[in-house]
Amino acid sequence: MEANIKHTDLISSRNIDLGYFLRERSDDDSMRTELYFEGVNTLNQKICDDCETVLNKGGSIDLAYDIHTTDRAVMATLFGKIAEISKIKRQIMIQEGHSNFGKIEPEFDIKFTFKGSAGQGFGVFMTDGVSVSLFGEANDSVCKGMSGGKMIISPNSDAIFRPEENSIIGNCALYGATGGQMFVHGLAGDRFAVRNSGATAVVEGTGLHACEYMTNGRIVILGNTSSNVGAGMTGGDIFIYGDQSEHINRKYIDEVGLSKQDYDEIFNIISEYALSTGSKRAQTIISGWDDLKTGFKKYLPVQQILNGEFTLKKSTDQEAA
Repeated sequence: MEANIKHTDLISSRNIDLGYFLRERSDDDSMRTELYFEGVNTLNQKICDDCETVLNKGGSIDLAYDIHTTDRAVMATLFGKIAEISKIKRQIMIQEGHSNFGKIEPEFDIKFTFKGSAGQGFGVFMTDGVSVSLFGEANDSVCKGMSGGKMIISPNSDAIFRPEENSIIGNCALYGATGGQMFVHGLAGDRFAVRNSGATAVVEGTGLHACEYMTNGRIVILGNTSSNVGAGMTGGDIFIYGDQSEHINRKYIDEVGLSKQDYDEIFNIISEYALSTGSKRAQTIISGWDDLKTGFKKYLPVQQILNGEFTLKKSTDQEAA
């Protein structure tokens, strides 16, 4: 009894409400929904309201917002609405007997500009028809589950730090992404592009476990990484500028030679990246392309190499003329 009293006093002194756990349960458990569903936050609701006309009637719109760390999963509600629109269109096409209904092209073009510090899950579940520019920084899980669209993250215009030396997004960006583009003018945290299954991204540098469990897509890293790059990777391409061999997980990936097509693709993507972000490192590489392109190293899953699909860099150099 004395122990129970002590616990009661502690619970009371810390203003802990255990009502949900101590109440009598009922078949109509509406409190459970209220406990776990926060509702649509203010910024997400405003975004949906501002985009309602273009979603229903098509066309283009360009919107700008301030953003703060308390704004979590920004745009997720909008992407849910877009997915619902695509589902309805697909159902109609099936009913009408169409055979090619796998991809529904959006009838709208939505552009967002955000300024500030984005909270957890910025751009989560991003879709085609939407392009986003964030000037500031973002927390973990940027573009988690991304399937389309374009995300550009750059420092504020008044920032005095060097983007290639400072973190600008948190951990687990592009987790489980299946498509779309992401340009990060700064360093990413740990597990960048973990389980990426189709997105293309350029980043100035990464933390631990970059491209972990990646199955598809293309990742270009213009600077330093940290340990365990490519752990568990089974598909996709990694291009790293500079020698990061000490950080590569050779159990899963190894270096292969670059073809002319590889060099052309890298040039095109970092040119777009430089134009979108103003990255000085990307601009330097582009301006001295003929001399500097050989600084790129390509890594692929070891199993693909063992299957004879590619040749190890150390045995054959496939540099373009």
